[in-house]
Amino acid sequence: MTFLIRFFIRIQLKSRRLAATALLGLFPVAVCLLLILIRSVLENHDVSIHRLYPQVSFFLYLHFLLPILAVFVGSGIVGDEAGEQTLSYLTSRPIPKWKWYLAKFLAQLMILGVVLLISLLLSYTLLHIPGGIRGWLEDLPNLATSLGVLALGLAAYLSLFSLFGAAFRKPVPSALLFTFGWENLVAYFPGNAKLLTLVHYLHSLFPTFFRARAQGILGMLPFEFRLAGEWTALIVLILITAGCLAGGAAILTLREYRLDRD
Repeated sequence: MTFLIRFFIRIQLKSRRLAATALLGLFPVAVCLLLILIRSVLENHDVSIHRLYPQVSFFLYLHFLLPILAVFVGSGIVGDEAGEQTLSYLTSRPIPKWKWYLAKFLAQLMILGVVLLISLLLSYTLLHIPGGIRGWLEDLPNLATSLGVLALGLAAYLSLFSLFGAAFRKPVPSALLFTFGWENLVAYFPGNAKLLTLVHYLHSLFPTFFRARAQGILGMLPFEFRLAGEWTALIVLILITAGCLAGGAAILTLREYRLDRD
């Protein structure tokens, strides 16, 4: 398994997808740089730069960068191999299909985890520069918790969209519809439908959820959010990740893949 993980990491480090992933990871950093440039304007309206970290981590990372990276990469765990006509080769090797599927998932998870880590650290540092080293250190617990929740969410989203890639010939449209349609609409409204979203459980663990909500447009909604308990959210996300990985491996094992011939 270790050899397979290293093999897929080496392949991804040489691919164009990694460059595109890194550019996506720099988008929130670019937003933070823009905020630094307009710092004087914000301060004239009594907005401190470091107080924008909850909104940046919540909206730009939890609700944008995390799911878009998972869609972009997770749907290609099986889909890229099928499109490049290498899937039939991989499935014919004397290696269990589930093993290379899991190895590629773990390789992508590690690479995306590094991208998220570097990106969030850069954004956090840029927003806390005005407060000096003391201001940077004071909010470190929130940063560490944010990174942990993002890593857990990355595993859940990546496993779900890798399942989409194994089940559908064109998984990206359905993955985008789920992420930016169902997840963003249902998760903020009362009722039990939000229990069928991943982001509901991530909200329950994210340290700056209520600060971002109070300071943003979500605070204008006329009802209270009822979040899941932290242990419940943690267990559900782990079960979703394990279930989606098992489902993707089962589909890959049961389905026959052949080379397309003109």
